[in-house]
Amino acid sequence: MKGFLLLLLIALAVGGEDHRHDEVLREIPMNEEAVRELGIELDTVRKSPAVKVIRMPAEVRENPLLSFSVYSPVRGIVRRIYVKEGDFVRKGQPVAEVYSPELANLIGELRIAEVRMETARKVYERDRKLYKEQVIQYTRFFNSMIEYERAKGEYEALRERLKSFGEIKGYHLVLRSPGTGYIVDQNVVLGESVGPERELFKIHSHEVLWIYGWADEESARSVREGMEGRVVHGGLNQTCRIDFVGHEVDRKTRRVRVRCVAENRDHRLKPGMFVRLEVRTGGETAILIPKSAVQEVEGKKVAFVWKGDHFEPREVHVEKEIDGYYVISEGLKEGERIAVSGTVFLKTKLVGVEEAGHVH
Repeated sequence: MKGFLLLLLIALAVGGEDHRHDEVLREIPMNEEAVRELGIELDTVRKSPAVKVIRMPAEVRENPLLSFSVYSPVRGIVRRIYVKEGDFVRKGQPVAEVYSPELANLIGELRIAEVRMETARKVYERDRKLYKEQVIQYTRFFNSMIEYERAKGEYEALRERLKSFGEIKGYHLVLRSPGTGYIVDQNVVLGESVGPERELFKIHSHEVLWIYGWADEESARSVREGMEGRVVHGGLNQTCRIDFVGHEVDRKTRRVRVRCVAENRDHRLKPGMFVRLEVRTGGETAILIPKSAVQEVEGKKVAFVWKGDHFEPREVHVEKEIDGYYVISEGLKEGERIAVSGTVFLKTKLVGVEEAGHVH
């Protein structure tokens, strides 16, 4: 019964079939109730930025500028470990202590050098006083001065060498975090022997991450440094800033690498995640309508303009297509209402069932 009433409503809306073909081409009679019943959606024509969205596969990676490694500059035995993998550490926070025989020997040499320097200093000061009083000859004073300067130089060289290793606590070297972040790798256990060639801890700050995308050759030409991008993954939709566009095309994938820098203070992004990187390009203002609003009639692009009691088929000139939308250069004005769905039905009423079956 409902289907019969709907057919009756359509018949009343279009006003019968006794119109001449040229009259049907001018307009398609239909009232508002029929528009609602048929599910024809209307939208207002307006100008919008003709923005093209470039979508590319991407991967979240660590920012090497915020990655830190902890090494022991001397060979020794790990006596204390203050942190573990997964811990958050701040810059300067102690992470481990290493006992080193090398440091112990150096500290011993430094103490001997200090005694030698102090002895030479006392001799020098005594001889300087005696020389001023003309009790001794200049040669003796000069030799004591040279000996003091030599002993002082040896002491300062040893002290600088010890200082270069870092913070010394007794015979232990205190290793501190060079930056703020999370311990993402722990490669040492208590009592283990370590040396300068071995990484003990890897620390990374996740507050700023790099998003590497791979754009096809054509799209890459439209991407510029400084553009805003978006990282999309499930319910995640976060902005980032393009700071690098590759200068080479990968020979295997034929894609160009694009890097986007993303703030990650809430830590929703994680290194290793596969995401989608979106970059909006263009931006000129133009009339954009969905592709579904346009049908091809007799080789022409036609939109259906709503006039309150009928649809007016109108030829439109399509300048280009952007992400499912047509940029219209002629044929429509801002403020007009057009059908954006149900246009296949409207084409059927315009040209007949057989021709409308060839949808474009």
